[in-house]
Amino acid sequence: MTEVMALKLWRDHKGDFMILTPHPSTALEYWFFKVNAGSIALIVDWIERRKSNEHVLRVSVHSPHRREVIFEKLASFMPGDNFMDTQKTAGAAGDVAWDLNIDLGQDVIKPDVFPSNALRMTDTIITSAPLARFTGWIRHGSQQVNLHHEPGLVSQYWGRQLSLEWWWISAHQFDRADVAVECVVGRSSLWGTPVQLSLAYLYLCYQGERKFIVRPGNWARVTGSHDKFQIELDRIDREKITLIGTGREYGDFGERIINTLTGDLEIRKGDQLFARANGTAALERRFPA
Repeated sequence: MTEVMALKLWRDHKGDFMILTPHPSTALEYWFFKVNAGSIALIVDWIERRKSNEHVLRVSVHSPHRREVIFEKLASFMPGDNFMDTQKTAGAAGDVAWDLNIDLGQDVIKPDVFPSNALRMTDTIITSAPLARFTGWIRHGSQQVNLHHEPGLVSQYWGRQLSLEWWWISAHQFDRADVAVECVVGRSSLWGTPVQLSLAYLYLCYQGERKFIVRPGNWARVTGSHDKFQIELDRIDREKITLIGTGREYGDFGERIINTLTGDLEIRKGDQLFARANGTAALERRFPA
């Protein structure tokens, strides 16, 4: 098992851990951010499908105005009036609009079990800034919230095709301060062949400490359905970590993916409840074919 402190963001341009860097040679690429702020929760994806020359904006929002998922075709990937970079995102789709400054935070993670990423063994490669902060505003219909240094996530993944299936968790608003978590348990093909590999990673920030654990195989076990599930993560000579998710208000993202930003999440260390998020957890499931 690999267990290391999360990698700090490289602010120059010489490392592989830079985030939001285009990968034009890959078949697909996704850039997205998500944030919960007061009465509105928002996740926005810019999707590039190069084989079919498709540029898609996908916006999923929860607010008192309504719950909806919006798809719009773009003229190009990341056009000037609908974009995200490492410092800012702004755009609009349907009744949703946003203008947000971004602080990527201290860490960028890039899950890898050597030499997987170097040899492009798995379907996708992921980078994520799990301690990002957002300042600005989000509007949905008549509802608008102003954000000031609100915690959230910026992420990017690219590759030959989407992974075969996954469970994804991301949460920042808990019943105790300074807790953030991102977790993926998934299954990928190897080099696009029928041979498959299970992979999982956990990023956990709490009490001033940050843990980033990556491992192949069955060290992470998922039971239940998208409505109620738990992920058990075994650690050698350490307490087991369990994530218990309860989903509601899922939206259909297409491609066998459902997502909510208003789920509940419990984090348990051993038998003890460590932190709870009520109605502020991002939960996502891509079902197997």
